[in-house]
Amino acid sequence: MTDETQLHWAEEKEQVLGNGPVKLLISLVAHLPLPVVNMLVYPAGFFYLIFSSRARTECTLYQKQFMLYTENKKIKRPDPLRQIISFSLCVLEKIEGWSRKMSLDNINFQNDDAAVLKQQLMQGKGALLIGSHLGNIEMLRSLAVYNETGVGKSVPVTIIMELNSTAVFNRAMKEINPMVSLNLINSAEIGPDTICLLSDRLAAGGMVVITGDRTSAKARNRVIINKFLGKDAEFPYGTFVLACLLNVPVYFFFALREKDFMLKPKYNMYVKKSSVTFEGCSRSEKESRIKELCRQYVFELQKHCIEYPFQWYNFYNFWAGQAVLSDRRR
Repeated sequence: MTDETQLHWAEEKEQVLGNGPVKLLISLVAHLPLPVVNMLVYPAGFFYLIFSSRARTECTLYQKQFMLYTENKKIKRPDPLRQIISFSLCVLEKIEGWSRKMSLDNINFQNDDAAVLKQQLMQGKGALLIGSHLGNIEMLRSLAVYNETGVGKSVPVTIIMELNSTAVFNRAMKEINPMVSLNLINSAEIGPDTICLLSDRLAAGGMVVITGDRTSAKARNRVIINKFLGKDAEFPYGTFVLACLLNVPVYFFFALREKDFMLKPKYNMYVKKSSVTFEGCSRSEKESRIKELCRQYVFELQKHCIEYPFQWYNFYNFWAGQAVLSDRRR
């Protein structure tokens, strides 16, 4: 029998197993006040916790590592229900975003590099943004599609993601808003032609968005090892080599709910510009800079994860790859 805690994330089954639950949520969002819909997430999360041993196991696994690293300062005991409800609210808020029930009024920008990014985009210069499965990565894209970026002009966003793992959810979302699939690129299909396409879009002043916290489903051995929450974890080499190939300024961004449970969602948007550049970089220097870019990303990811621990939505054993490697060495 397969140990699910050792599976690669791409081997995990999609959390949403049919269109029915998503379509029900879409209908509720369309016809009920949002605070009422948000309240319904709580009993739904409770039942999911009871009937999904996998959810309980994976949340507990992550939280125990978090507790060990932080010496129980943020989490006193494992609380899978809290993390599951937080994730349920995130799914609901993605639907609300694509239903045009979210706006910039729901976003608190920080006194960070958001202003630098905004100025760059206003000047018609593109940027690569590296996000994560900590918080709500869809928040930026759904707002940008409707020109709600604060830049004052249209900024096209191209997002690179693994489409097979969320196929059911994506189909349901596309029914309420066809723009969901606009400028989507499957990470499993990136090739030389894709790099040219992305370069053209960046040259036209657009943004390219990709995540940096899941290894490739296609190239699972191409990884960079960094410590995350005190334990070696694998990060996708492809994300950071893409930054080298595109050779544009790189920003790390995180959209995190102000509080884990909110009936009227308010998000804190964090933006950090990387100091790593590839301009005039020799071939021998590229590899070290790729690794440094990844290190900076992991530093920011961990910092915000410690601040918002229950908004971690990587529902698989994040350290499984290193665990399997250790077993093979014995």
